[in-house]
Amino acid sequence: MEKQSVVLRFPKTLLEKVDKYKEQKGFGTRTQTIFHLLQVALEQSEHQEKESNSSPT
Repeated sequence: MEKQSVVLRFPKTLLEKVDKYKEQKGFGTRTQTIFHLLQVALEQSEHQEKESNSSPT
């Protein structure tokens, strides 16, 4: 997978939550944690979209 650098600014309170999640789940870095959280959120979003598209109206 090709990687690209991105610079982001987050509210301090959000980073505190990310850091707490990192420690709870045992991730090595904040970057790994954010990457994981983004993947999970995108997968859940895709799953919800598929469910709403297949639901009868």
